[in-house]
Amino acid sequence: MKSATQDKKSLLKFLIPSLLGILIFLVPFPLRGEMNTTIGHAKEFLMASIEGRQPFIVSAVVLMAAFLTLAAKFFSPRWIMEEHILLENLGGGPLWFAARVCALPIALFVLLGARYYPEAGGALAVFAEKASFIVDNLASRLIILAVVLGIWAPLIMDFGLVQFIAVFASPVMRPLFRVPGRAAVDCVASWLGSSSMGVVFTAKMYDAGYYTDREAAAIVCGFSLAGIYNIYAIAELFDIEYAMPQILSVVYFTMALLAAVMPRVWPLSSIPDSYYRGRDNYHAHKAGRREHSTFSWALLRGTACARHMNARKYLRESSAIICALLLSTVPLMITFGTLFVVVAETTRIVSVLSVPAAAVLEALGAAEADIIAAATVFSFVDHFLAAACGRLLLTEQARFICICLSITGLINLTEVGLHVWHSNIPLRFWQMTAVYVMRVFLSAIVVIPAADVLFP
Repeated sequence: MKSATQDKKSLLKFLIPSLLGILIFLVPFPLRGEMNTTIGHAKEFLMASIEGRQPFIVSAVVLMAAFLTLAAKFFSPRWIMEEHILLENLGGGPLWFAARVCALPIALFVLLGARYYPEAGGALAVFAEKASFIVDNLASRLIILAVVLGIWAPLIMDFGLVQFIAVFASPVMRPLFRVPGRAAVDCVASWLGSSSMGVVFTAKMYDAGYYTDREAAAIVCGFSLAGIYNIYAIAELFDIEYAMPQILSVVYFTMALLAAVMPRVWPLSSIPDSYYRGRDNYHAHKAGRREHSTFSWALLRGTACARHMNARKYLRESSAIICALLLSTVPLMITFGTLFVVVAETTRIVSVLSVPAAAVLEALGAAEADIIAAATVFSFVDHFLAAACGRLLLTEQARFICICLSITGLINLTEVGLHVWHSNIPLRFWQMTAVYVMRVFLSAIVVIPAADVLFP
């Protein structure tokens, strides 16, 4: 009797939070004329509520991060050194230390005086404009994302839903995409949420021992999907939002092909199949499956995970997500994001790097290949920067090619790159660069003929 009661309690503990997580993260609905998920609506509501106050909020966050970083580095107080969450997000080498601290003067510059400089012209004006873009748009959005993810992510990650889905998805996912079935959750999270959300989920599963080094790298570089709402926002900047059905069809078809191809080729295929700190939880739970049907095994895995969750663990998981994003990723985004964007804007590096891409695109028959190639280089820094080049394109077909290539490249340094480098996923800059270049060139083989058909 007691066992039956415990089983029922575990089942409810699995079902209720998991269903709430599905509703919050994965079910879109209209609100005030906008179609989005609950977490998307919450994010947009919070962004609207802080409109005009982004520099204050971002400065407060990076001030806290800089203070804690300096305290950990020079004073090593016990309350930091004995708290794993803080120590993990405040540690690192000299580069990470400098990046966290340098974010503070950049944020304060935007807060106190950046708006006065763009009119003056010169290098300082460019720095002021780009720093303001990073602080007002990217960093503030990441802070809001940290809050909503921290509150709700454990519902979908820690109450057995991932384990439940993994059992059903594994027979398809592993032979086709060479990743575990639970990666379906990462994919859907990135599709209906954002790339940041997908990387956070993947990093968490990697740390827990459910993905190998190669699998985690393949998921963040090849199996995630561009968020549908981000695609619409970029399409608006390109003035081609009316072609969303064609864009989504071509983009997701191309990304599905790339998801099957990329894990099988260098450099992702050369990453070893070893687990973080040797912790293999993927195979550890497969031994007891023999006597169970697929559904009963999936239910057993889900309830077993939910059984161990309680309010204290929920709060700790929430704190881990929030601290990782606020104390480390936000400062890194401000420092490196500003650096990347200013270098791209003020030097000839984009022109030089885009020459090979322009030659390939022209050979494949793309019109206005020079501008499209430059946009793909900007997109590697940030997807929204590609729109600055894309708006210069004269033809509808060229704009379609440009937006599709910018999106199917998937990786960008100010979002995916910084999340990956801050995580324990063993991906280096050169590997991400190689994957991005390969994704763009392979995508062009599909996208350019599609553009000829859809926009003759």
